[in-house]
Order: sequence, then C-alpha cells, then structure tokens
Amino acid sequence: MQKKIIHGVTSSMSALFIHEQIHFIEKNGYQVEVVCNNMPERHYEGLKLTHIPFEREISIYRDVTTLYALYRYLKRKKPDIIVFSTPKAGLLGMIAGYLNGTETRIFAQWGLRLETVTGVKKLILQTTEKLTCLLSTHVVILSDSLEAEMVGRKLVDPKKVVRIGKGSVNGLDMERFNPRVIDQDRLARMKEELDIKPTDFIIGYMGRITRDKGTNELVEAFVKLSEKHEHVKLLLAGDIEAGDPIRPENKEMIETHERILLCAYTNEPEYYYGMMHVFAFPTYREGFGTVSIEAQAMLVPVIGFDSTGVRDTIVDDKTGLIVRSNDAEGLEKAIEDMVIHPEKREQMGRDARIFVKENFDRELIQQKVLDFYNTLGTAGDEEVAYSKA
Repeated sequence: MQKKIIHGVTSSMSALFIHEQIHFIEKNGYQVEVVCNNMPERHYEGLKLTHIPFEREISIYRDVTTLYALYRYLKRKKPDIIVFSTPKAGLLGMIAGYLNGTETRIFAQWGLRLETVTGVKKLILQTTEKLTCLLSTHVVILSDSLEAEMVGRKLVDPKKVVRIGKGSVNGLDMERFNPRVIDQDRLARMKEELDIKPTDFIIGYMGRITRDKGTNELVEAFVKLSEKHEHVKLLLAGDIEAGDPIRPENKEMIETHERILLCAYTNEPEYYYGMMHVFAFPTYREGFGTVSIEAQAMLVPVIGFDSTGVRDTIVDDKTGLIVRSNDAEGLEKAIEDMVIHPEKREQMGRDARIFVKENFDRELIQQKVLDFYNTLGTAGDEEVAYSKA
C-alpha cells in the first residue's frame, strides 16, 4: 500500500519550489498531495492541490479558522507523513498533525524570518518557531549556517535536525541553467532591447528589491563603481516592494540612473544570468541562496554577504567572494576586483559550475530526499540524508 504524504506551504507560489520533487517522489511509490493558499494561475503539471486559507501575517481569528480547516483535512486524509514549509504553514501544520496523531511530522525550515525583525514581532516569531520545532518529529534545514543559527538560538533540538545532502530546497536543473543550451539568438535580442553592448560589464541581481535583500548597499556600491568605470551597468531583475522598502534616494537612483537596468520578475532567469559577468547577492539572510547556485551554474561568480544561507553557496575566492555583511564599501571593492581581473573572474565561473554540479544537481538531491522518506521510522533515519561531506 502506498504511503501518503501531505505537503503544505503558505502560498501556491511556493509550490514552484517543490513540484518537480513531488513528481519524483510520486513516481517512486508515494501518494502526494499539496495544501496551500490560493490556487495557482496555471496547472502545476498534475499536482493534487487543495486550498487552505493560510495568511502570511499574524491574524488570530483567521489563523484559528485555518487551523480547524487543516485539522479536519488531515483527519479525513489520514496521511502517513506531513511536510510543511514556510512559517505560518509550518506552525499550523505541526499543530494539526500533532492533534491528529500523524506519526511523522516534518517541518522544512526554508529561512529564519526573525533574523531581520525586532521587538514584539521578533518575540512572537521566536515563540512560534520553537513551538513548530517542538511539535515536529524532524526538522529539515537547508544549510549549515541556518542550522547553526537555529541551534544557537535554542529553537530546535539538534537531534531532530536533518539536512538533505549539502542543502537547497530541490537542487538545481543543470541542463536548464546551462549557458551552452540557452537560445543565443534570443539572448542577443534581449541584450539589444536593454541596450547592453559587447563592451559593457554587467553586475546582476535577481530577487525582490527590498532593504533586507541588501539592495541599498548594492545601489550605493554601484554608484561609486559607475563613477570610476564607464562600462559598468547594474541589471536588477525583480520588483521594488513597498514592504520593507529601500531608502527613497536609492529607489530614485534605480528609477533614474541611465546605467541601472530594471526588469520585472521573470520565469526565465537563465537568460538574465546569461547577460551577467558577476552576480551580486548582498542579502541579510536566506534559508538557502538558490539564486546563487543558479548564477554559478551559468558560469557567473557570486559576490555575497557573509550571512545565513549565503555563505553555504559560495566557495570564497574560488567560486566567488564573501564580503562582510552590510558593508557597501566591501561590496564595491569585491565587484571592482572582478571588473579589473577578467581571467580570475572567468576561472571562478568555471569552478562555480563544477561546484554546483557536484553538490546541488537536482537528480542527486531528489534521490537523497527519496532515501530519507524510504527510511523514515527506522533507527537513525536522519543519517541517510544528513551529510557534512
């Protein structure tokens, strides 16, 4: 008889991170369903999706209503395993699973939001994080540095911690993120539309444009660089968000500087990586820096802050450079090093793709996930997936 797994995430957008992994698990003998808030605009290639009204922010009435709906859903489905990710879905999923007596309750920790908040909100997040981990049987953590942060803050019992290989949500499709495979004619047209010339040096960024993504420091570093190097341009692929906003003067700089290229969120990031010479990743915190390994797979070295979930994705001075967190001047110097040393940069790019292939190839990670599920309930089940090698 097939074992039944229920995956839960707060938003249907998060299902993008796991849908290929789910299909792989289904092909290997498991029945998998997904619960999330709001139905996706497109069909997720056969995923079995059920709407549960999770709210990202705290709302006692709505959260209690959602918990009841989730409790009834799990009671009806009687899963063998539940796997819930993201803070709100993780908390409510672990409570509902515990109340239902679900034998295996996995909290997949994708990032520690409390790292960049203060005051009462931080206290609330710390309390809910502890409760989520307490009610789980396993806590899958995406990176060494996130594990250290969680254990150091006494949020999780180290005995519950599991890491799948070297980390990441679902590994990386090495064929999709391959500079030799993308359509070069299309890439040339996109460069022409953005007025990117063959002599330009492109500093790239991919993600939300917010304060805690380090966009302030990136813009400030670029402005200083642009005064010294006329061929340098900054390509920002993402949306400026009102929540956690960047400083007004930096927002204005993005909108008015002739050498800052602002593009909307894209479902085809590989083409934007294909335009870049270096990828800037100055985020204050991550669970695991997926965009970092995407860029490296495309032969683009990464310059990132020495922050949780970032340092795990870069081999310092080999596949990129790690800079002290919140240091705009250090970021500027590191990028300039890449500008004036093209041979070093190109070698880093080659080493970067090898690093990603050896550690984060999707086939490798998916097999380790399957091995973990297959051994759940046996003595030392976490040892199958967990490795510091």
